[in-house]
Amino acid sequence: MSETLTVLLALTAIVLVPHWLQRCLGLAEQHEAAGDPLMALAWTLAALLSAYAVGLALLALLIAVTRPTLAAS
Repeated sequence: MSETLTVLLALTAIVLVPHWLQRCLGLAEQHEAAGDPLMALAWTLAALLSAYAVGLALLALLIAVTRPTLAAS
């Protein structure tokens, strides 16, 4: 059951995070153009953490897929 939940959570992150990542980068550019470098940095860091979340989700999916294969051999 926990493996299914992990896969569903990872797939949800992969589907939702790219939209959030695009929005973060847009807001970072908007704040940079407005002359607010601190908020631009905050949104850039949010985008970086979002990209990290997608990487972790892909890693979780890879582990979930290969675990039965490795256990069988």
